[in-house]
Amino acid sequence: MIQLVRIDDRLLHGQVAYSWKAELGYEAIVIVSNSAAEDNIRKAAIKMAKPDGVKLAIRNEEEAVALLKNSKLEALNVFVVVDSIQTADYVLRALDQKVKLNIGGIQKADNKEPLASFAYVTNDDKQMLRDLEADGFDIEFKLVPSDKPKKLTELDK
Repeated sequence: MIQLVRIDDRLLHGQVAYSWKAELGYEAIVIVSNSAAEDNIRKAAIKMAKPDGVKLAIRNEEEAVALLKNSKLEALNVFVVVDSIQTADYVLRALDQKVKLNIGGIQKADNKEPLASFAYVTNDDKQMLRDLEADGFDIEFKLVPSDKPKKLTELDK
């Protein structure tokens, strides 16, 4: 069962791997990133951040959706980490269940503005998030489980 979809453009690193493991008790991580799926060095770095005893899959968007819809995954607690709002939108809309979306770190770029101190977005990103929320997806902004979650409506002013 998918417990959470998280956006973090760094994908899997110590903070994500261990703080969320304690919170969710996940048994498997599915990393969804077209670029990481093709980059052997990046895949090796991600594998090093994985907690012991946790299954890990690094897939492009299409392969990830097929994997997440596989009935064998229903018996596992699964944590999904994606690298962008666009990827999250693709994955969430392809699933058969409404999964909570957690927005973690999205780095600053020239065409982005802060929606939260740790999440920089474009106007298109904001609209995509608004559309997801309007379609019934629960969206929260927080870096680590102990942070107080903020809702899109609080930040999107």
